[in-house]
Amino acid sequence: MEISSEFLISHRGYHGNGIVENTMEAFQKSLKHHLAIELDLYLTTDSQLVVFHDSNLKRLMGVSRQIEDCSFQELSSYSFLESSSKIPLFSDVLKFVSGKVPLLIEVKRCRNYRKTCQEILKVLSTYSGEVRLQSFDFRIVSYLKHHSDFPVGILMTPKTEEQNPLYCFLVHRSLFLSLFIHPDFISYDLSGVPNRFVKHWRSSVPIYLWTIRSAKDLKKAKKYGDFFICERLSSFR
Repeated sequence: MEISSEFLISHRGYHGNGIVENTMEAFQKSLKHHLAIELDLYLTTDSQLVVFHDSNLKRLMGVSRQIEDCSFQELSSYSFLESSSKIPLFSDVLKFVSGKVPLLIEVKRCRNYRKTCQEILKVLSTYSGEVRLQSFDFRIVSYLKHHSDFPVGILMTPKTEEQNPLYCFLVHRSLFLSLFIHPDFISYDLSGVPNRFVKHWRSSVPIYLWTIRSAKDLKKAKKYGDFFICERLSSFR
């Protein structure tokens, strides 16, 4: 299925076939294919921003450690199970990408969201490339909206097994989002569309849909969204 690369975003970089998610190799492949990059950020105990998705290292590195309990020096001593790559610093990724493609940055739920956001904005203050920020945590979205000029979106899923049911109910109330969050865009779980909430918000803000893994997914996503966060791109591009 043909679709312009400007609407496709490589989820955690262009990974697979021996290239691990959220690594320099994945980002290098995204640049090669002129694809925007989605990535995830955590803050270490020594206040370093690192690019990693999971709260625990177990799945990707075989070590049962919470990433927020680690210093960057400790993280640098571990390698991925499927690669000799290391967890990259956010600042190094920015230097590497250097504005060549847009970045969609997820700020992960964390213990000290204010400090994490402050460090992110400090690092981004000297970056001139296109950046959008997003989070599942509406406190993070609200903080970034009030303390930066970057477009900020809220990540959402209707799956209560993945979100606190009360939180899920709250963020799906359009009045709550309109009065307290004011998102510049919404990143929504593809499995949850179509629904009236997304249809309503699409009339006023862009809808990003995740995660597209096939031509069938992309065909569906094009009906209900504007930008598409993708994996397994080689199978349908």
